[in-house]
Amino acid sequence: MHIAVTLLVVLSALPLTPVQEAKVDRLEKKLMAPCCYSQTIKDHMSDVAAEMRDEVTEFVVEGKDETEILTYYRKKYGETILAEPDGWSGRILIGIPALVVVLASGLVWWLVRRYAAARGRVLMPTGAVALAGGPGELDAMRMRIRAEVGEE
Repeated sequence: MHIAVTLLVVLSALPLTPVQEAKVDRLEKKLMAPCCYSQTIKDHMSDVAAEMRDEVTEFVVEGKDETEILTYYRKKYGETILAEPDGWSGRILIGIPALVVVLASGLVWWLVRRYAAARGRVLMPTGAVALAGGPGELDAMRMRIRAEVGEE
């Protein structure tokens, strides 16, 4: 146990290369603080987030790649540890609301068309409403209106 603590102190004292610093920075932005899941470990000031920052730095110094590190934390805490959903879960989270909007729009359009058809009207592509009887019935109605108003 004392050897591990000594090794950790020695490793943390070594300066990171620019590539390692960039990797640590990317990983800290990809992981959420597990105490409340409100901020990434880069920004969160809890003890757990500080421990995770140290672990991430240690993993990077050991030479582990990003996928290994993220997989380790995903197994330990679950998918919610990731700041951005990964793989299919991310696609599903984005796709479900879009699918609901498309289906709801189609349902509303279908209901409006059905209501209009039941009232004897046909929705025109431009949004105008015409009587279902066609142009002949429309001309007859115009003549009747003119006769009632006294224009003829």
